[in-house]
Amino acid sequence: MSTPNIFTFATSELSQDAFLCWFLSWAKTEYLDKDQSLHSCAIGFIKEIFKKHHIEPPENIERIEITRQDKNIDVLCVINNTYAIIIEDKTNTKDHSNQLERYYKEIESRNFKPKNILPIYYKTEDQGEYSKIEKAGYKPFLRNETIQVLNKYQGDNNILIDYRNHLSTISQKVCSYKSLPINEWSWHSWVGFYLELQQLLGSGEWSYVANPNGGFLGYWWHWQGDKNCEQYLQLEQDQLCFKIWVRDDEDRINLRSFWHRQIINNRRDSNLLLLEKPSRFGNGKFMTVCKHKGDYRVSNDQGVIDMHQTVNRLKEAQNILSSVQISA
Repeated sequence: MSTPNIFTFATSELSQDAFLCWFLSWAKTEYLDKDQSLHSCAIGFIKEIFKKHHIEPPENIERIEITRQDKNIDVLCVINNTYAIIIEDKTNTKDHSNQLERYYKEIESRNFKPKNILPIYYKTEDQGEYSKIEKAGYKPFLRNETIQVLNKYQGDNNILIDYRNHLSTISQKVCSYKSLPINEWSWHSWVGFYLELQQLLGSGEWSYVANPNGGFLGYWWHWQGDKNCEQYLQLEQDQLCFKIWVRDDEDRINLRSFWHRQIINNRRDSNLLLLEKPSRFGNGKFMTVCKHKGDYRVSNDQGVIDMHQTVNRLKEAQNILSSVQISA
């Protein structure tokens, strides 16, 4: 029987900041004899950070200074008075307000050489894309990478074990789409499904989309068009939508009607998709012009998703949209 896990309740980023500071502290030489495996594990975490930045770690880590919320930097770890590890810690939230750039400039102003600044974007939940993160010079350190580091610990420290189990539980939930019937999917199931779609389709971003009905987890990809109007595909969880973006407000109605007709009238014969008009047309910059009737996901006899057939259906949607663009 499992015991209560503190991290089931301590889910805030501040709680995770505290864990990271605690964990990094174990890399200090004075704690080597207290728990050799935990010390080695913490050193391994630091080395992985250096590896992400393609920097050779110092042969000996003689001094470690760890601070939390220094100029709003979640965790700052200075190694041997030379290397500054910036950790921006995120659970369910994302970066905002140019905070990543501001933190980097703050550390740079303290006379650290740019080559010795190692910014890390530490994420325990999943995120739809990391291009902006990487453009700011930060390296994503994701949940499964942390689990790999923590799995090297062979001791019995309950804090580390609880945290490792907490992360493993999240990963199990994210993988649940592979075994749960599609009508029993949770939020994490959708996340796992979208993550695999990014690999199988080779493109796409996903994120939460707010609306008056409570919002949904959306996935969008296969953009085409021009500066006045772009067309793309979007999954609104169990709905597959053909969407457009319109630059000028006065063109919305005409372009909405045009692209609806183009897709409905000029689509290729398809036994995989049945397209229909949405229950009502919107009138915003982003509008649904057609959608697949019913759930686009294909399931097996147990109600579990058939990824191969589902992806084939989504690729058919790509083909339809591409062929319409050619004929427009």
